[in-house]
This record gives sequence, structure tokens and C-alpha cells, in this order.
Amino acid sequence: MKFIKLFILLVLFTNLESETVNTGHAEVSLVKFNYPADASKNLIGIKMDMQKNWHTYWKNPGDSGGPIKVKWKTDNNIEISDIKWPSPQLIPYEPLMTYGYKDFVIFPFEYTNSGDGLDSDIEASIDFLICDDICVPEKALIQTVLSEITEDPSLAKWNEMVPSTILPTLVEIKDKFINIRFSNNDEIESFYFYINNQNIVDHAAKQILKKEKNNWLLQIPLASNHEEFNNLDGVLSINNKENYLVETNLENNSTSKSSINFLQALLFAFIGGLILNLMPCVFPIISLKILSFVSLGNESKAKIRLHALSFCLGVLISFISIGIALIALKQAGNYLGWGFQLQSPVIVGMLSILMFVIGIILLTDINIGNSLTKLGGVGSDKVSGSFLTGVLAVIVASPCTAPFMGAALGYALIQPSGVTMPIFASLGLGFAAPYLVLSLSPGLINKLPKPGQWMVTLKEFFAFPMFGTSLWLIWVFGLQTNTDLMIGLLISLLIISVLFWIIIQLQSNVKKLIIWLLILGVIIYEGQQIISFDGDLSLDNSSQSKYLNYKIWSPGVEKEYQEGDQAYLINFTAAWCITCQANDKIALSRPKIKEYLKQNNIEYIVADWTNKNSDILKALESYNRNGVPLYIFWKPGMGKPSVLPAILTEQVLLDSFENDIIKEFN
Repeated sequence: MKFIKLFILLVLFTNLESETVNTGHAEVSLVKFNYPADASKNLIGIKMDMQKNWHTYWKNPGDSGGPIKVKWKTDNNIEISDIKWPSPQLIPYEPLMTYGYKDFVIFPFEYTNSGDGLDSDIEASIDFLICDDICVPEKALIQTVLSEITEDPSLAKWNEMVPSTILPTLVEIKDKFINIRFSNNDEIESFYFYINNQNIVDHAAKQILKKEKNNWLLQIPLASNHEEFNNLDGVLSINNKENYLVETNLENNSTSKSSINFLQALLFAFIGGLILNLMPCVFPIISLKILSFVSLGNESKAKIRLHALSFCLGVLISFISIGIALIALKQAGNYLGWGFQLQSPVIVGMLSILMFVIGIILLTDINIGNSLTKLGGVGSDKVSGSFLTGVLAVIVASPCTAPFMGAALGYALIQPSGVTMPIFASLGLGFAAPYLVLSLSPGLINKLPKPGQWMVTLKEFFAFPMFGTSLWLIWVFGLQTNTDLMIGLLISLLIISVLFWIIIQLQSNVKKLIIWLLILGVIIYEGQQIISFDGDLSLDNSSQSKYLNYKIWSPGVEKEYQEGDQAYLINFTAAWCITCQANDKIALSRPKIKEYLKQNNIEYIVADWTNKNSDILKALESYNRNGVPLYIFWKPGMGKPSVLPAILTEQVLLDSFENDIIKEFN
């Protein structure tokens, strides 16, 4: 160690009139900054301008040192948050390694001012350790009023250096190393993991980064006599410009990893895909496909087989494409889960228009050309219709998570692509299985009712489930965006319906073509409006307003409640997940369940994933899941939180609450 710590008498430097205090080796002052675009976002900071080559420390100083400590005294109208820690830098003293800030630092705090003016008293008592070749404990006492604190824009820059994005990771302890696996699309030239916990890792030992097939592996040597730990928290710095939070429950990681193997995942995916045919989100499309097969009753077996295989091909290609997209996007640094496409207002808006148009076509029997005369091939000999129906069925079905699907998808998306893709293929095979059976035995069509006028009536009836699906998507769209954009979408649908009415009245094919071009123009214009707004979406502006009577999920809430022996039920949900909404109506929102939760002091927590949220995705992955719905229950006396079934009833919930040990269902 290059220096000898000298403990000297602590000298109190106090300044009642000036904002700057010279403590001997640093000038310490208070600064503030208010964001112009958000008057409610106020920052106050402790600015430390240190002598050259002197440094102070991060919250975990490493092998030596100590963090800054601040005591505030303010008027009742001022509330100041805990300290926010900007990402540190390495400060080596061989053979030791410390973490901190050299020469200059500003520690940000958020504050709220509920008073009328700025003449609020503020007192900060600041204790810190400052070091070069020697270490000196110093102190500053600053007494001032809010209006006299200097505005400093650099405070905002230091606040931006506070990591806020949680990096999805898979963590395990193996061979005296902490192994952290994560995705990053860029080449990594420099890296370091700053652990929050002390007495766990060997700070001075070299951290090792390896490139694996689909991710990166960071290996951090454990200390020889490290303390036992269940949670790993810290900051991962990449290329000295990107800093991510790492928050992992090792117990959940290890449980998730060993809870299912490859063969089980294949089986679960197949069964889940098969059950997916019965989910309410798929009904409008599948019912039309069945109707189209009825219409083929008088056709040759070869034609029936061709249509069935075409539908299956559309399903398989779509599932495999979604799997490829998920892998590619994750490798590009985008952390997405099952049903990610319906987290995009662009896709939701366009799907709502498509469902509305399909409904009109079914109701009016308008001929839209050779590509898809009638949805699903009803009354058409075009095999492409069956293929496109398979694609559309997967798009609409993908937000749903059927029983068994959750565990299979959660396993698949943390594995190499060689393991992931067979599981997605198995999911597609399960979804397509009934139609594969039909392709093998076309004679089964003759078991269905014979074609007749009833099919025309039924086809027209199926227009209304399409309209219902469109209304549901519009509701989701409104939750994801704002009222103005939703009204714009509704106006576009009104214009489209008028244009379709005009088509019915016209006889001239040229005039009809012009109207079709106008319909296409309306759709393109609406799409451009949504795309231009998409970049301004708030990821936190979801349907959480409906859950104001319950606690909104936040990272760490489970750990907090378990440490406080507080029972809880977490509902991971999304507006675009019909299964989630059905469970809410059938079970979760029932008076009997609400009363039970209240009487037994079970906290109901809602994690709304309608819009993208990497924190919620990380929580889902900690339970080996990658989509919603997911229901987690815990009460004192249970060793681990338990996963409830994906399909809920009142009785299932009540039985789960009463059992001391709940099995993992899916």
C-alpha cells in the first residue's frame, strides 16, 4: 500500500453566509438545478472540487476508504431524497483497488418544495474521507436558504451519470467466480463490474470477459473468505460510456435454471401451442379457418390437404420468425419478451385497422382482388389465403400465454439459438397440430356439417368478433398513446367505413380502384401519424390508472415485503393480453377475492407491461418467464415465492392462498 492512513483531528469548517466551504483539501458547496421541461423535477447537489489527484469514494469504496455521509436539516416544506451515486471510476493502489471520484464530483439529490417561496432554510452536515497518499476525514457544515444556492447545469450531467437502466442478466456462482451473462450488440473494449456489496469479491483481481455465441460472459473472482449472499447488486460499466444496473436474486436464478430441461421445454411448448388454439384471443381467426375447411367439404382430398398444409406453413414460419426476431433484437441490446410486437402502438394501431377491414369484408362480401378474395379461403381456391390466415392467427395469438407456454418460453429465451429455435418450432407445431391431422386425414372434413346457406350467415356473424377484436386493440392503443391519437385512429376507421360503403354503390371498376387507393392512403397516413408520435411515448404511461387502489410494482418490492413478513400477490399483466383481462374479470377483481386479500393482509401488487419496461421483463425472467400473465404469491412461512396457474378462478386463488406450499403449475 502506497500510503499510510493518518487520522488527524477533525476540523469543522462552517460558513453561515457563503455557500462554499474550504475543508482543507476540497472546496465543498451546494448547487441546484431545475429541469425546464419538468418543474416537478428538482435537483440539489453537493459539489466537491478537490485538490489535484485527491479523491473521495463511491458507496462501496472497494478495498479501502469510506463513502460520504450527509445529514440534512430543512424546513418542513422541503423533502430531500437519499443520495444518488454517479458511476464511479477505478482508483488503484496496488495491491488494492478502490472505487471513487478523482479531482471533482457532484453528488445529486432529488428534492421537493411544497412551499410558496424559495426562502426555505437548508442545512447540510457533510462527512467524507478524502485521500491521496494519505487519507484525511473532513467535514463541512453549510447553512443557507434555497434561493441563495447557485444554479449549476453540470449537476444535471452528474445526475445523468447515475445508472437507471437495469440490465437483464443470468447470474450463477461457479468455480469461485460470479458468472454474469448479458447481451450487448457492440464490441466491448473496456468493462468493469462495481459491486454494491462489500466483502464478497476480490476487488483487485482481474475480471474476465468472454464472448459466447449469443451473449457475453463476465467472470468476477470471489474473495477467498467472502460472506454468503443471495442478492447481487452493482453497476456494470461498458466502454466507459454505458453504465447499467445489475440487480439479481441468485436464489431465483438458480431455481429458474434447474426447474426445466430441454426435453421438458419441447413438450411444454407443444402442449402450450395446442392449448393456444382454445384461447379467446385466437377465436376470431381460428373460427374462420374452420369455416373455410367446411366449405372444402366437396373438394378433393388433395386440395383439402394443400390448404391445411399451407395454413400450417404460415403458422410455423410465423413462430420461427418471432423467435429469430427476439434473438436478433436481444443481441442488438433490445430486451423484449413474448408478445413484444403488441407493445408497439404502430402495430396495435395497424392491427385494429386490419381487423376492422376484415370485419367489413366479411359483412359485405366485398371482393378485394386475387390475393385474398375472402379471409381464410372461404369460397376461394387460393392457397395463399390459408397461408396468410396462419400468419394472422399467430400475430393475434402471440400476446397470449397458454398453460405450459410460460415455462417453455422462459427457458428458450435464455438459451443459445440452437436450443431456442427448436422450442419455438415445437410451439408452432403444437398450434398447427389440429390442421396437420387434417392434412393427413382429409376425410375428416366430411364429418363436419355440409356446406350451405348457413355458412354465409355464419361468415357474416364472424364479422362481429372481428369488430370486437378491433375495439379491444383500439382500447390498448389508447392506453399506450393519448386521447388525441386514439381519436385520430377512430376517425380513420370512420373514413374507411364510408369509403367501403361507396365501393358497394359503384359499378365502375376504375372508380372502385380509385376508392381502394384512397383507403390505402388513409391507412398509410394514419400509420405515419402513429410512427411520428411513437418516439415520444412514455414507457410508464400505461393502463396503471385502473390499478390506483393497489400498489404499483417496482424493482425490489418483493425483497422489501419478504423482509417485512408482508404477504403479497403480484399480477404481471398487460392490456393487450386477453388472458390477463379474463383472469382479472373472472377471479382477481371479484368481491370475494378482494375481501379475502383485505382480511388476510395480502398486498395486491400490479406490474403493468402494456408498454415496454425492462425492469418488468427482468422480473419475469427471474421466474423463468418471458411473457404475461404471471401471478406470484408469497406469505410468511413460505421458503420461496410460488407461481400460480396462468388460468385463474376464484377457487384456484383461494386454494392457493390457503396452502402453505404451492407447487409451480406451469
